[in-house]
Amino acid sequence: MNKSKAIRRICLNAIMLALFCIVGMFSIPLGDNIKVSLQLLIVFIICLTMESVIDCLIVTSLYLLLGLFLPFYAGFSFGVTPTFGYVISFVVISPIVFFLNKIPRIYPPVRMFIACFVGLLVCYTIGTLFMMLYLKWNLVTTLAVSVLPYIPFDIAKIVIAILVVLVLPTKFFKKDE
Repeated sequence: MNKSKAIRRICLNAIMLALFCIVGMFSIPLGDNIKVSLQLLIVFIICLTMESVIDCLIVTSLYLLLGLFLPFYAGFSFGVTPTFGYVISFVVISPIVFFLNKIPRIYPPVRMFIACFVGLLVCYTIGTLFMMLYLKWNLVTTLAVSVLPYIPFDIAKIVIAILVVLVLPTKFFKKDE
């Protein structure tokens, strides 16, 4: 890799991490204990646009680590909270979404939807298990509180991520030939 490609990759990673940290802090309250954040939207955009899985892992891992000490998580929170499992899942789903999005012969928007939907299922699984253990709740209660209210919003995030990726200029995200 030449120097200009390395600099471009580092800058793109830094921009994505900054976007993740800024957008990830905010959440929209929708009722009693229901707050919707855009963290997952940014994870999907990162995984659908970055040129390597290593870049996806770097950005999501740095977000996880920074949020342990600085208020970058939803609602300006930091550290280990009941929803920390969802933040952990961002690192886990990065390679899943990245590689599923590379499957050939599938119409790109459909491929992106499948990749993000599978990532969402893994995110729900990890986040729910962590919350169950952290709060000592049963599965039904945890699903009712941490998954069911968010399904429509998370599906909308997948659709928005796909639309954003489709309109982004690809020259900034693709490898130089």
